[in-house]
Parts: sequence; C-alpha cells; structure tokens
Amino acid sequence: MLCMFVLPFLHFCVFSLPQSVSYAEHTGFWAQFPKILCSFMTLQVNIFVLISGWFGIRTTIKKIINFYLVCAFYGIMTYGLSFLFPDTVFSAKSLLISFLPFSFFPGWWFVKAYLFLMLLAPLFNAAIEHMSKREYMWVLLALTFINVYCGFFARQAINSDGCNFMQVVYMYFVGRYLALHVSIENNKLRKWTAYASVIGVLSYAGTWIANDTCLHLVKSLTFFNNNNPWSLFNSIVIFLFFTTLSFQSRSINWLAKGVFPVYLIHTSIWLSKYWNGSLTSIYDAHSPSIAWLIITVVCAVYFFSVLCFDHIRILLTEPISKKVENYANRYHLYI
Repeated sequence: MLCMFVLPFLHFCVFSLPQSVSYAEHTGFWAQFPKILCSFMTLQVNIFVLISGWFGIRTTIKKIINFYLVCAFYGIMTYGLSFLFPDTVFSAKSLLISFLPFSFFPGWWFVKAYLFLMLLAPLFNAAIEHMSKREYMWVLLALTFINVYCGFFARQAINSDGCNFMQVVYMYFVGRYLALHVSIENNKLRKWTAYASVIGVLSYAGTWIANDTCLHLVKSLTFFNNNNPWSLFNSIVIFLFFTTLSFQSRSINWLAKGVFPVYLIHTSIWLSKYWNGSLTSIYDAHSPSIAWLIITVVCAVYFFSVLCFDHIRILLTEPISKKVENYANRYHLYI
C-alpha cells in the first residue's frame, strides 16, 4: 500500500517534471530534490512482485477473471472520463481497445507482464519445488546476469529498462527464494535491513547526483530503471525489513483492496497526458516548496479517493466474476 501511495510521485518525476519550464531552471537543492526523493521510490514494481513471490502465486480461473475485470473496468472508465476534455473524439476502435487491456491497449506494461506471470506461475512453482538450494542459486545468478549485466549495463533488448516480463520473472524468483531459503531471526534481520536500507538509499541518491552533476557516465533516466543494482538492492532489503514487522488493521486491509487501480487510472493512455499536464502546470505556477506541497495533497486525495471508489467497482463486477467462474467450473475449466 505504501509503495502504491508513492507511485504517483514517481511518475510525476518521470513524466511531468521533464515537461516543466521552471524545473529546467532550478539549481542547488530543488534541482537535486527529485533525485533524492526517487531514491526512495523507484522500488514499487520490484517490491510488488517480491510480495507475490514471497507468498507464491496460486493461479485460478477466478483470479484471472478478476484481474481482467478490474483492468477492463478502468480501461473503459478512463476512456469515458477522457470525454471531459475537449480534444477527445469518439472512436469505436478506441472503445474496443478499452475492453482489451492484455492485448491492444497501449501502455500498462505491468498489466501484461503480470498476466503472463500468473499464467506461467504454476510452471515456475513446480520447477522451484523440485530445485535444490544450490540449483536455485544458479538460476538466480543466471537471471541476475541476464537482467542486470545484459539488461542494465549492456542495454540489451532482453531487459533494457526493467519494465518488462523478464524483470517480473526475476523478482518473482527472488521473492520465492527469500521465502524458502532465507531464515534469519527477526530482530537481527530487522536491524541488518534497517541499516542496509539507509546506506542503500543514500548510496543510490549520491551516485545519481554525482553522475548528473560531474561524472555524466550514463543518462539520468537510467536511474529510474527497475533493473538497476541500487533499486534491486534497496527493494530486497526494504522488503525484508517489512517482513519482520507485524501489524493488523481492518481499515488498512479494507483500503488496500483498491491499490492496483491507483496505477491503472493515472497511467491510462486516455488520462495520463491530462494528469501529467495538470501536475506540470501546478509546478510551473508556484515556487518549488509550495508546488511540492500542493502536488502532495493532490496525490494523497487521488490515492484515497481511488481506494474508496474501487469498492464500488467490486460491487459492480463481482456478479460478472461469479457467473463466469460458475461457467468455468461447470465445464471443468480449471487451472
């Protein structure tokens, strides 16, 4: 839930700030602040899939149906909302695409990658169950070579930016390994991961700023990549830190059901340009400190509004989900 809360801020830094006229003129603290902030935030994809790997994906017809329904619902809804803006023109093709989030819908790379992971999870889980710890280590080394060395450093097409299926598979295997083979007493793990998280984030921010100000070894945007070593390290240690904490809240659990639509709505191809344009306008119209405060309020209101609204979506789509599931069970379409 925390990762999804900061996702709009990350996308603001990636997509809105580069459009800003005033940001290009900043020097000193306000020029470096987004990089410091993003050192805490370029972890969401990795952590989200680490959680899936930690618990293991148990693919069922119902889960696939529900995943489709939530994506199609918000694809259709965001297309409808785009008509609130004057430059939207109705197109039967666009309406049809809204119903097809896994194939023809532009963007939403994570939707497609996570669906592929769900479909292949039974195969991955079966393979993992039959691996020894030594064999599993070789698999992780191979995936690290493919995704980090070939992907991040060599910029090869197999995973050049960490926004693809290979990255999701990599993190899933890491998450399963942590769940099955990492056994450290909670207090020691909490202490070690707390220190490692602070050092990792400071190292990430320091390397980013040094590269942008004097070294110029790589393009700045490469630090947003999910397969960069700092993001991977920080994702793992921060995730392990939270596994040592134990807390229960009915309110948080109730709200947490709607976190995925937070990603779907503001990154929808139909609304993203308006969202990014609005935040850019806010940033350009105020001083940096005031602009960041307003943007924080906007993102917070957006976040909690979506969490609450998604419970209405659940009421609308649950009957459809049950009917399709009953049909699948009747004809023995099991996974």
